[in-house]
Amino acid sequence: MRLKDKIAVITGSAGGIGAAVAIKFAENGANVALWDVNEAGLKEMEEKLSSYGVKAKGYKTNITDYKEVQEIGLQVIQDFGRVDILINCAGGGRDIALGLRELDDEKWDRLIDLNMTSMFNCTKAVIENMVENKYGKIVNFSSVAGLRGGGLLGKAAYATAKAGVIGFTKAVAKECAPYGIYCNAIAPSLHVTPLIEANMGAEQIEELKNSFLLKTAGDPSKLAELVVFLASDDAQFITASLYMVDGGFAYH
Repeated sequence: MRLKDKIAVITGSAGGIGAAVAIKFAENGANVALWDVNEAGLKEMEEKLSSYGVKAKGYKTNITDYKEVQEIGLQVIQDFGRVDILINCAGGGRDIALGLRELDDEKWDRLIDLNMTSMFNCTKAVIENMVENKYGKIVNFSSVAGLRGGGLLGKAAYATAKAGVIGFTKAVAKECAPYGIYCNAIAPSLHVTPLIEANMGAEQIEELKNSFLLKTAGDPSKLAELVVFLASDDAQFITASLYMVDGGFAYH
């Protein structure tokens, strides 16, 4: 029960990796505020997490809307009393595979907003509460695309945003360390979720697997274990760090 009685905000938690993280947090005793645009998915996750005996509440949230996110952040603090942990997991977008020559300014802005600016929005929504309490754990999801400059897992705009997440993580860690706030990042490669299976054919998934040193995809539940560790007090000497969970793809 590494996170017993902690209060966590997890973005993108109605499905995919975010849902796997939320479930693992509940297993470890955390109370969870679920942020996502998928209302039906949020309701399902509320019920699933509540079965672990923790408090779970879903908030329909457009993380690219600064004002909306600040209002929801205040609501979470009112509902739960405080925020101990923020997991910035939401991201992606239907145009991540577009290269520079295929992008227009609207698609570029949308991908940057969803994958990088959203993390600023969400962090701003909880950071003052963490400063006041002299405690906070923030984990940001980057991507191996941010290290490789894109490729099979996302091209120009997506890679730029995910590289920016790494810089943002280090800046937050440096600025907020005096207040007992830790900030780290994770850079995954392919982790197979129902959404990935729906959007990618079996042939493309196999192609990606074969490009990794380990010749396999990641397991979201195992990735969630790393998030739990970084969000726990066991990671008491780790901040401003980047963890690659990529099967050796970044340097292969």
